[in-house]
Amino acid sequence: MEDFSDPIARPSGGHTTVPPQDSRIMCVMDLMSRVESVVSVTAPLRDAAALVRGMDAAVLVVGLSHQPMGLITEAALSEVAGKHPEQWEKKRCAALVGASPQPLGLEDPIEAVLARYRVSGAQPLLVLDRDEAVGIIYPDPVFSWCLTQPSAVFDALGLGRDPR
Repeated sequence: MEDFSDPIARPSGGHTTVPPQDSRIMCVMDLMSRVESVVSVTAPLRDAAALVRGMDAAVLVVGLSHQPMGLITEAALSEVAGKHPEQWEKKRCAALVGASPQPLGLEDPIEAVLARYRVSGAQPLLVLDRDEAVGIIYPDPVFSWCLTQPSAVFDALGLGRDPR
């Protein structure tokens, strides 16, 4: 289990702040946070839980060759703890990796993140550059970005007001 905490890397509040609106298209790399915690796919879930407790955070799970496998969130840990209250801490992190959504790329537009949220709910998403984990995009900065956008952006995505 590794912890890559760096108090300078993340502003207080835990997530990347939204830069002032400008004319260019915002993409994932503009709003992502760096990976702070890493756990092996063979580690017990209690190790992952120790890294995400009390924070809106996610831990990166890496395989035996240190390749990124996915993220484990506090919500996923709570779900498995509810289903297996006696044994969940002993289960391996591999048990939760299959539930991770597909990773995003650095250049993916924020609209792609919103489309993912529409399908699978708002949750931290892994960001890859080729096959290397370079960050995590959290819901809070994405929703802050949304507040700066005209409604036409959301209408084009089918995320506008419900016409009913």
